[in-house]
Amino acid sequence: LKPLKTPHMVALTTVAGSVAAAAGALLVAWPIAIWWEVRKLEKPKYVVTRTLKTRQTPFFGTTAEIRSYAPFLTAEVTLEGCDMNMAMGSGFRQVAGFIFGKNKAVDREGAEKVSMTSPVAMEVVHNEKIGMTAPVMSQQDGGGVYKVAFTMPSKYTKDTLPRPDNPNVKIIEVPSRTMAVLTWNGGVPREETTASKTQELRALLAAAGVKSTGSVHVWGYHPPWALPIQRINEILLEVESK
Repeated sequence: LKPLKTPHMVALTTVAGSVAAAAGALLVAWPIAIWWEVRKLEKPKYVVTRTLKTRQTPFFGTTAEIRSYAPFLTAEVTLEGCDMNMAMGSGFRQVAGFIFGKNKAVDREGAEKVSMTSPVAMEVVHNEKIGMTAPVMSQQDGGGVYKVAFTMPSKYTKDTLPRPDNPNVKIIEVPSRTMAVLTWNGGVPREETTASKTQELRALLAAAGVKSTGSVHVWGYHPPWALPIQRINEILLEVESK
């Protein structure tokens, strides 16, 4: 004999089914919402001049290319004596505070909210682990120098952009430049991943006979809570233009 289902059991089954359906819908809708919001954000303009590598899989892929970037503005903070994760957290909060209203508008009284753009950029000015070309070291030095920056909407010039209240936030005019870029999908980059991807990009450049100069740049296009499968990360090295 089959056990009888009481009204209470039926109600619990219905509720459980509804919760499961709602959770499933959320799991589908959440990544789509993040993808759509990031897709709408303004990004630095560039032209691809050369492809060094393309490897695509159903979910994760890696590409390496040479890009010619147009000039753009950034709001940036320099941080010293910390590791990469701490620098990103502190730098993000300070620059986000600037664009969300901790500033003075140039054409009226009060503050002006600046539209969010993508990516969030980090320049590794000094980090023995990331800067090295030998195999990755296991110890963190914890004493790096980093610059964390947001690119500014193209409608602004340095004269029309609001003035930061925080003296640590500097407005920088980035000139046109040629960058080698390694792009991959994955979680928020840490020192180990950044060092490994930088080494991979340098090896590709060496094989192609292209010389790089300057610091390592790490760009992230998605928020930290985005799924690793949809997060786009990039390592950039400036190269000699031809």
